[in-house]
Amino acid sequence: MKARIGMVTIGQSPRDDVTPDLEKIWGNGVELVQKGALDGLALKEIHQMAPEKGDYALVTRLRDGTQVVIGKRHILGRMQEKIDELNQQGVNVILLLCTGEFPEMESRTLIIKPQEVLHKTVAAIAGKKRVGILTPLTRQMEQARKKWLACGVEVETACGSPYTQEKEYLDGVEALSNKNISLIVMDCMGYTWEMKQKARRITDKPIILPRTLIARVINELLSW
Repeated sequence: MKARIGMVTIGQSPRDDVTPDLEKIWGNGVELVQKGALDGLALKEIHQMAPEKGDYALVTRLRDGTQVVIGKRHILGRMQEKIDELNQQGVNVILLLCTGEFPEMESRTLIIKPQEVLHKTVAAIAGKKRVGILTPLTRQMEQARKKWLACGVEVETACGSPYTQEKEYLDGVEALSNKNISLIVMDCMGYTWEMKQKARRITDKPIILPRTLIARVINELLSW
C-alpha cells in the first residue's frame, strides 16, 4: 500500500519543479496529493496579494513557471482550506512547500513545516558558528536574518531567486562563500538538487538543501 503525502504550496499546484527531487528519495511507494494556495486564481487577483510595507514577503511559482511575490497574510486562510481538504482525503502526512514562517494550522494529520525542521537542524549542526543564508529576494534578507537569529543562529545573508536567471543564485552563493561562515543554507523550497550541485562547484562550504532534507525526514516517518 502506498503512503499518501499531501503537499501544500503557497503558489499553484502541481509543483512539477519540486516533485522529481522528492520522488528520487521516496521512490515509487508514495502517492502525492498536491494543493496550491493560489489555485484557481487569476493573475490579477494574485497581484492584489502583493506585500505591502511591513508584510512578511513570500516568493513562489505559478503553474506556468512565473515567479510572484505575495504577502503571507493574504494566503493563510487559503492554506488552511487546502489542509482541510487533504485531511478529508486521508493523507498520511502533510508537507508545506515553503521555508517561510507560519502559525499553527488545524489538522488531524501531521503537518511538516520545513522552517522548523530546517532551523533546528542547522542550529544543532552549526552551534556558535555563523551560517550563510541564501534567500530569493533582496527584500527577504533582513526578514531571514531576524528569523534565524530568533533560533540562535548568527547569519550572513545573500539573495538569488531559484525562479529567474541562474547567475542570480550563483552570485549569491559566491558572495556567501567569501564570508566567514561554516555552511550555506539555500533557504527556499524552490532551489533544486541541480542548483545545489552547480553551487558546490563554486564553493568549498557544505550546502543544505531544504527540499531533500525534508524529504528524508518524511521518508523516516513513512518507511517501514
